[in-house]
Amino acid sequence: MGEKPWILVAGILDTKGDEVRYLADRVRAAGGEPTVMELTVGGEEAGWADIGVSVVLAPLGKLPADLATLPRSEAAALVTEGGRRIVQGLLEAGRLDGMLVFGGSMGTSIGSAIASSLPIGVPKLLVSTMTSGDVRPYVGTKDIAMLYPIAEVGLNTVTRRVLNNAAAGIVGMAAAPALEATGEKPLIGCMMFGVTTPCVLRASKHFEDRGYDMMVNHAVGSGGRSMEELIADGYVVGVLDITTHEIGDELLGGVLSAGPDRLTAAGRAGVPQVVSVGGLDMINFGARDTVPERLIAEIDVPGRSVYIHNPTVTAIGVTLDEVRTIGRAVGEKLSIATGPTALCVPLRGWGAVDLRVADKALGWAGPEAGPMWVSDPDRPEWTARTRPFLDGLAETLDTTKPNVDVLLVDVHMNEPAFADLMAELLEEMLGGTWRKGSHQDGPEIVAFPL
Repeated sequence: MGEKPWILVAGILDTKGDEVRYLADRVRAAGGEPTVMELTVGGEEAGWADIGVSVVLAPLGKLPADLATLPRSEAAALVTEGGRRIVQGLLEAGRLDGMLVFGGSMGTSIGSAIASSLPIGVPKLLVSTMTSGDVRPYVGTKDIAMLYPIAEVGLNTVTRRVLNNAAAGIVGMAAAPALEATGEKPLIGCMMFGVTTPCVLRASKHFEDRGYDMMVNHAVGSGGRSMEELIADGYVVGVLDITTHEIGDELLGGVLSAGPDRLTAAGRAGVPQVVSVGGLDMINFGARDTVPERLIAEIDVPGRSVYIHNPTVTAIGVTLDEVRTIGRAVGEKLSIATGPTALCVPLRGWGAVDLRVADKALGWAGPEAGPMWVSDPDRPEWTARTRPFLDGLAETLDTTKPNVDVLLVDVHMNEPAFADLMAELLEEMLGGTWRKGSHQDGPEIVAFPL
C-alpha cells in the first residue's frame, strides 16, 4: 500500500451515480485514493467512471449494449464476472487496498459477489439497503462488513452523514497499522457451538500450549462453510471437528445448515481429522413459532423434545430414526477420507443439553436431566441415540480402510477425558505416529460395534 490507500468504489451508476460520486469524494477527503467502477446492467454507460462498464465487460467480449438484450439476471452475471476479473487485476497491480460498494438489491448482489472474490483481510464494505434483513446471501463466508444507509437514493443531511462515515470507515480499515510479526504457526481448525464449549476450549488449549494457532468457528452454517473453504484452500493442517450438528440441520430442515459438502474438505485433501457428534442430538430453529408444527406434534416420539434456549433460538430433539439417517450421512462423508481420520462418539451424551443428570460443569445446571436426553434401554447411563447412529454409520462407512477408526468413549462429550482423547489423537496424526486402533484399549473405550 502506498501513502494513500487505493479504494475501489463500485455501484450501478444510472440509478446510484450521485451517491457513488459522493462516496468517492468523501474517500478522497478521508485520505484515500478512490477508483470508481461501474456496475450498471441497463445497457448504457454513465461515461464518467474510472472503470466504466465497457471496461468491465471487455474481457468477456461484450459491450454495454449487449446487456440490454438480456434478462437482468444474465446481465448481472456478466457484470459480476467482469468485475471479479477487474478487482483481481487491480489487486495484483497493488492498486486495491479496500472495496466500497453502494447499492440496492441489484447493486448489493453484484457488488458482494465481486467483493467476495477478494482474499480474507482485504477490507470490504457494502453500504446497502439490504442490510436490515437476511444478509447471508451477501456476506456468505467472507469478511464483508455491511452498513445500512437509511435511504436508497438521495443526498441530504441524513444520508451524507452516513455515506461520509462509510467512506471514512473503509479508508480507516485499509490504512490499519501493520500487524506485529508473530511468526507463522500451524493452524488447527475446530468447530464449536454452545453445547460443546467445554470440550472445545479444553482441546483448543492443548494445541495452543504446544505452539499451534486455533481457528474456532461457530457452527451456525456460515461457520461450517468457512471451515470447509479454509481447509480446501490449504490454511489448516489438522481438524478437530468436535461439533457437527450442521449436518443434522442440513438433513432435517434446521436453520443452521452448512450445506451438503460439510465434513468433506479434510477427507478430500488428506488433512488429519478427529471428528465427533457434538450437537447432533438436536435440530435448530429460530423463535418457537418458526418450528414446524409437525415436529411439535411428535413430542411423544422417543428423542423428540422442545428446548427454548431464548426468545430467538429453539432446539428440537432428534428422534432415533432421524439419528440413523445422520449416521449414514456421516459414514458416507468419512468414507472418502484419504488422510488419518478418527470418529469419537461419547456414549453418555452429545452436548450440554444431552445429560442424564444435571451437571453444571458439563453445561447443564438442571435441576432435571437435559431436555435432549433419552436413555438407552439396556444401558440407562448411555444416550439412546448412539445405537441407531452406529447402525446408520455401519451401512455406509468403509471400516476396512486403514486410515479410518471409530472410537466409542464411555464419557460425556464435555468431560475433560473426551477432549483430551480427541486432542491426543490429532496430535499423533500431525506427528505421524497415529495408527488405526492405537487407542482402542484405553480405559474409557468400548468395543465397536456395540
